[in-house]
Amino acid sequence: MRHSIYILLATTLIKADIKHELRLKRKLLRPIKVDLNLSAHMLMDIGINPDGFAVGERFTSAQKARRIVRYLRYIKSAEIIT
Repeated sequence: MRHSIYILLATTLIKADIKHELRLKRKLLRPIKVDLNLSAHMLMDIGINPDGFAVGERFTSAQKARRIVRYLRYIKSAEIIT
């Protein structure tokens, strides 16, 4: 089954927007090294890599875009037509 051109366009634009936001975020935030004497598991629990820097994004922009489009489809299909 082929997707609509509008769905493909929406997915592409959402991916581009997410990448743009991530670039701006990386530009504004510099990595800050934290020096804690905790185990690697404890550091991961609080969001710090074992090398001392904060954990980055958990999902790729493509995964985020797919989830956003899936959510928008869900909202559109759940609308009650009156």
